[in-house]
Amino acid sequence: MNSGLPPVPGSATGAKACFALTAVMLLGLPATAQQASDKYRSPLIFSSTPPPQRAAPTCTEPRIEVVPIRGGLTRIAIETPCRPQQLVFFTYAGAIFIKQLDDAGRTAFTLDCFAGDRETVTIRFEDQTTVVRQPIVEEDMRDFSKVTIVWSRAVDLDLHAFEYSATFGGPGHVWSEQPRSLGEVTAERDGRGHGFLSTASAGGEIGMKMEVYTFVHQRGEAAGFVKLAVDYKSRGATPAGRFCDSGDLAELRFKTYILERNSPVRTFDLAFSAVPCGIEISPSAQINARLIPELLIRR
Repeated sequence: MNSGLPPVPGSATGAKACFALTAVMLLGLPATAQQASDKYRSPLIFSSTPPPQRAAPTCTEPRIEVVPIRGGLTRIAIETPCRPQQLVFFTYAGAIFIKQLDDAGRTAFTLDCFAGDRETVTIRFEDQTTVVRQPIVEEDMRDFSKVTIVWSRAVDLDLHAFEYSATFGGPGHVWSEQPRSLGEVTAERDGRGHGFLSTASAGGEIGMKMEVYTFVHQRGEAAGFVKLAVDYKSRGATPAGRFCDSGDLAELRFKTYILERNSPVRTFDLAFSAVPCGIEISPSAQINARLIPELLIRR
């Protein structure tokens, strides 16, 4: 029943009336007054509004210097201060090599151009920045032939080259313990070309590892061949533990690249098969000459 009395403050009816009055008053305010009222609203009203996005800091293009090294090699130096400690991935002829930038964003990688200087190098950083460079070599690549082994496991493989039917340990046998040098082989004057181990690895690098034998051709050199062999050095003469039976390193896959003079590069997917534990491997089987084709030296 309507008593004719005004609503009592605090009652439900009074609250509705106050709300309606407030709404009418706000609607009747001029625009400037409404903006002022918005300014002083409770901050809780805007709590669900996302904060403005700040622009992410940008990293400049890396500074990359490509410098030739004698013997068909290229040195790639990188400086990028905004990418400290990032990993850098170098992809060349399907092989991936990894280096880590230091605190100043610097590193350097020496690439042995085992697939030739026309094969590009893709350089990728952890932030997906990607740069492509062309190797630069000092000499004509037609002066060289290269044989390369590339593998990914943390083991040691030894590449052996036996020039013109050389015997183990004799003149013309090139490997990590008798690597020779570019200066030594170019000084030879015996009517033959000779080679040296231009890149060696003990298997400790991150990413893929490689060893490269580079044969330096001489004018008027005698025809012949270079016998190639590879030794699974970490397995040793008497395999044990992880290196035999069903161990995770009993079988080892690797890739071989052969770049003969004036010919396109050839690739071979090869492997050492697992052997039983405790057996003694003969020296001729340990330094396996049946896996890699020989390098032909033509006039």
